[in-house]
Amino acid sequence: MVRLPTPPWARRRERCPNCLAKLPDDRALVCDVCGYQLRVPRIALAGLVLIGGAVGALFMGVFGGDIIPFPGIPFGLKIPFLEHPTPADLRALSLWVGGGFLVAGSALAYAGAYAVRRKGERVLARGA
Repeated sequence: MVRLPTPPWARRRERCPNCLAKLPDDRALVCDVCGYQLRVPRIALAGLVLIGGAVGALFMGVFGGDIIPFPGIPFGLKIPFLEHPTPADLRALSLWVGGGFLVAGSALAYAGAYAVRRKGERVLARGA
């Protein structure tokens, strides 16, 4: 069976693309010599996924019930605080959930960016 080459983002990085220094750790966030960002932290990826979920929830909050019908609630289950939800109630709930996802995703993405920046500044301060 033919084995396809690994894509560029999945290859093990041996050298920094900025300064071409050898990397001792292939899982490092920043280069040990110049402070160049090599990877995106997992917490930032989780934040981006939450922001994507927020866009979907806000889209359902705007267009849900009119263009895209909300699915029926199966088995007669009840949503807390909404005994028998109408499409307007589900629209408002979707907007609130989307807003919450947006705030949480932004906070997680900021935390990941802050971690990378802090490590990069630590490397630059050590080298200067």
